[in-house]
Amino acid sequence: MQAGPTASRRHSRGVLVLRGAALAALAWVAGCNLFTGASDLEIGESGSGGGGEATSSGGETTSGASGGSCAADCGDCGPSCGDGTCDPSEACDTCASDCGACETCAGSGDATTGLDAEEQAFLVLINDYRAENGRGPLTPCTSLNRSAQGHSEDMRDQNYFSHTGLNGSSPWTRSCNACYELACGPSTAMAENIAAGNSGAAGTFSQWRNSPGHNANMLGANFTHIGIGRATGGGQYGSYWTNVFGGASEPSCN
Repeated sequence: MQAGPTASRRHSRGVLVLRGAALAALAWVAGCNLFTGASDLEIGESGSGGGGEATSSGGETTSGASGGSCAADCGDCGPSCGDGTCDPSEACDTCASDCGACETCAGSGDATTGLDAEEQAFLVLINDYRAENGRGPLTPCTSLNRSAQGHSEDMRDQNYFSHTGLNGSSPWTRSCNACYELACGPSTAMAENIAAGNSGAAGTFSQWRNSPGHNANMLGANFTHIGIGRATGGGQYGSYWTNVFGGASEPSCN
């Protein structure tokens, strides 16, 4: 691995890729290369009296009895929040006491997870390039976008450039935490490209296309889904890009 750049603000990192049937190894495919003008690289309700009246029948006195206070007369109450069972009509956001708290996905927030204009332009570029090379298109995946965007924002905000987060996270850990469950292991083919220094899609695409390891990821036959994240306006390089590639769809992609 070469030393970092001194004359240029833009530099490239190696590409981290996980491949093979066992998906058991991480490999640095390309070293740290310097490119001129380029940078590579997720209260219980109870029955209450409604009438407030007292009646006498067979020695019983009731006061607007309901299932919650007199099941013998009124029958069992239907499912209700607080009964200890997560019923079909309940969910984590409507009855956390029964269903548990909703899962929180790490990575970027809703405001930046969706693809902006440059990220959409990049998607067109990479899919056109794959078509030219006999590869199928990559479909954007929400959870992978969340992972990619979160990493780009973190590199910008914390001013570093690496596949490994400052908290020690790997691309697969970040994607797993962003709710792409296939990354928890992982149990599908995955790869990550990162780049810094170019704000536009075309420049970043050129960086990766001209770097063998990154180019191999963009054309990977095992990949069907992609996460794209671009963060600008901070850090040493000003603009940071991350692509996360996945080998299959899952509910978190939608």
